[in-house]
Amino acid sequence: MLPTNQTAAYTAQSIADYQTLAAREPALPPALGDFLALLGPGAKDRHAERQAALSAAIRHLQADPPEGPSIRLWLLVTYAPALQALAVRYRTPGATLDESASAAAWAFLETLQALNAERLSSPWLAREIERDTQRRLAYHGGLWDGNRKEQVDSTPDESLMGDRIPDDRADAYQALEDLIQDMPVSESDRTLLSGLYVYGYTLQEMALALGEDYFTIQKRHKRLLKRLREKTQEKS
Repeated sequence: MLPTNQTAAYTAQSIADYQTLAAREPALPPALGDFLALLGPGAKDRHAERQAALSAAIRHLQADPPEGPSIRLWLLVTYAPALQALAVRYRTPGATLDESASAAAWAFLETLQALNAERLSSPWLAREIERDTQRRLAYHGGLWDGNRKEQVDSTPDESLMGDRIPDDRADAYQALEDLIQDMPVSESDRTLLSGLYVYGYTLQEMALALGEDYFTIQKRHKRLLKRLREKTQEKS
């Protein structure tokens, strides 16, 4: 069963374990409440701090430390709203909501254990965890057939996904990411497009992440969106 709110993380053992871990891990905030807040929706403008803290917690979890059960609890609490939504979306026929929530939790924990060093250093780590968990649930729920049919979420611009090239990989987002990486644009432009259309960030969030003025980002987006549409039409 998924934790219903953050208070579930504040057990005596959990707090003690966090203090022990934070004392030897500089990427973690000094208090458990600060860590949970950093991973929550109120800290969307602190991308680098969030990525570093999340990556550190997962690295320690993968090492199977004594604090492992508490680390799993912190991360389950943080991701509970997203996991609850996935549990409903990928609920298999005949399964109870508790069973679906349990499946979502296991898929999430499996995802954490499978992340390698390169993935843990990704600036999109928080969103990649959700995406990987979704894929695991879809796979285990039998929603991908032998040809691995695409499971497509909504994006800020549906025409991009509608014009995407046929692809037999995990989903259409990977095809779109590959398309973006092949475009003859700057690395900053690729980061902007990937953040908006693959990882679901807003223009305002991307302006904060890139340290640029919102209206400047807005103009860049309009220019790049036209080029991306042209690129998808070339490939279709």
